[in-house]
Amino acid sequence: MFLSELLHPIPPNKFREEIYEKRVYWWKAPPGASERFSSLYSWEKFDAYLNDWRNANHIQMADVNEKGKAEVGSGQKWDKGRDDNLTKGDVYNLWRHGHSIVLPFCEYQSQTLWTICNTFEKQMPFGPGCANMYCSSKTNSHTFSPHKDDTENFLFHIDGQVKWRFYRKSKKKENKLECYQDIILGRGDLLYIPIGVFHDTQPLGPRLTASVHFQKPKQEDFDKKRIREKMYDWHKWFEFQREIKL
Repeated sequence: MFLSELLHPIPPNKFREEIYEKRVYWWKAPPGASERFSSLYSWEKFDAYLNDWRNANHIQMADVNEKGKAEVGSGQKWDKGRDDNLTKGDVYNLWRHGHSIVLPFCEYQSQTLWTICNTFEKQMPFGPGCANMYCSSKTNSHTFSPHKDDTENFLFHIDGQVKWRFYRKSKKKENKLECYQDIILGRGDLLYIPIGVFHDTQPLGPRLTASVHFQKPKQEDFDKKRIREKMYDWHKWFEFQREIKL
């Protein structure tokens, strides 16, 4: 996979010179290409991962505090890896009532997401990256309050629609944010958000969005070659063994 494929029709050089670190940019899905990111993840994968409850450690929930209590508008995040006091049924009920689920490190559930992370790391001046899956069950599901990230973010929108709102600091009121742009991200769309841009989201129905994001590079990243852990096709080895035994 090449960077030119991911950023098409914007050439990589133009992206680096005119967009990278400078502004939000939105790639709308070309006509007939709304399914172009469907291979990244699916509701079936989401279902299978959460049903494997004992082994599914990478689960987070928006607007749920560390003790597993719903706190709408708090911007807090419950993390199963740090606090597993919620049962599978608890998480399912919170999900049904509109608390979005975040699945970190999804690049290790999807060969294509792993390849995308690897491509950006090799062909852009980025630090280490990973892919989070943002999953909402219905319109106006709880997400996170307006915030800025310390990572370069690429949002690959797989299913549904999400309203993204972007803010800047108010010149009139201290510690206030003013909205300056709204975008409705649909299936097959790609969105780039530079480090430090304030934003929030409003799902307009059930949605799946892959956030592929990268840390700001450190000097040691340039001093030594970064090596992403290789992804192996374990199932193909078993298929091969089955074939040679026949």
